[in-house]
Amino acid sequence: MTGPLHAIDAWVLDVDGCLMRTAHAGGAGGTPMPDAVRFVSALKAAGHEVVICTNASEQPPGTYAEHLRAHGFDIADDHFVTAGSAAADFIAREHPGARVLVVGEEGLRDPLRRLGVALADPGDLADVVVVGAARSYGTAELNAAGLAVDAGAPLYTTVDVRWFHGGLGKSICASAAIANAIGWVAGAEPRVLGKPSPALAATLAHRLGRPPGRVAVVGDALVEVRLARHMGAHALLVLSGATTPEQLDGVSQEERPDAVYADVAELYRLLTPHLTMSEGVTA
Repeated sequence: MTGPLHAIDAWVLDVDGCLMRTAHAGGAGGTPMPDAVRFVSALKAAGHEVVICTNASEQPPGTYAEHLRAHGFDIADDHFVTAGSAAADFIAREHPGARVLVVGEEGLRDPLRRLGVALADPGDLADVVVVGAARSYGTAELNAAGLAVDAGAPLYTTVDVRWFHGGLGKSICASAAIANAIGWVAGAEPRVLGKPSPALAATLAHRLGRPPGRVAVVGDALVEVRLARHMGAHALLVLSGATTPEQLDGVSQEERPDAVYADVAELYRLLTPHLTMSEGVTA
C-alpha cells in the first residue's frame, strides 16, 4: 500500500470475480465470495461510501443490484454503476440532442431513456452508436451501426476486453468483439466508456465525493488497476478471478496494484480492526 488501509473511507467494488463467483456478468447465477457480504456491510456500518461497479451492461443497474440484495448485500440501486449506465451518463452529457443507436439491450436503453436521450431505430441514420452486452445481435442493427459509423457517427463500447472472468472459468466478451467488428468494417476504433475509461473514473469520483487518497478501487482484473490510476485512487487487487500472481510479473507500472490480496475475505480481516462496527455487524 502507498498509504494505510485505515485512511480509506470510500470504495469502488467490482462484482464478478471479486464480490461474486459467477460465470455470467453482473453476478447473475453466482454465489457470494467468502465474507463478501460481511465486508460490504462492515464498510457501510462504519460510515464509508461504497459504490458497486461492474462492466456488465446487459441489464439496468437496478436489476443487478436486486440480484446482489437477494444474496444479502446491502446495496441500493443508486449505488450500483454499470458500464451501461456510465456510457449513458457520458453520451447524455457529451452528445445532447443526438439520436443514439443502441447495439445491445435494456442495460443501455433504460439508462439512456431515463436521461432523456432519443434512441434511433435501425432504419434511422444515427448520430451516435454505442455497443453493449446482449443475448444476441441482429443483422439489421449491425448494418445500421456500420452505416452510421461509416457516415461519421462516433462509435462507443461499454467494454474492450477479450475475455470475461467471474471466478468460474472464462468466456468471450461478445460486446467487445461486436464493437470491434463494427469498427473494422467502418474504419473506426471504438472508444471505451466502461472500465477503465477516464469517463467512468470521472463519474465515480463525482459520486464518491472524497479526495482520491481516501478512495480505493477493489477488483480482480487489471482494468480495475487502470481505473484506479485514472481516479488517483488506491488500486487493490484480489486474486479470486481474472488475474494470477504469474501475470503480475511483467505488468507495467501503470497496471501494478498498490496491494494484492487472495480475496475480499483477506482484505476484510485486515480492515476489521480499523472499522467501527454498528450493532449486528461482527468481525
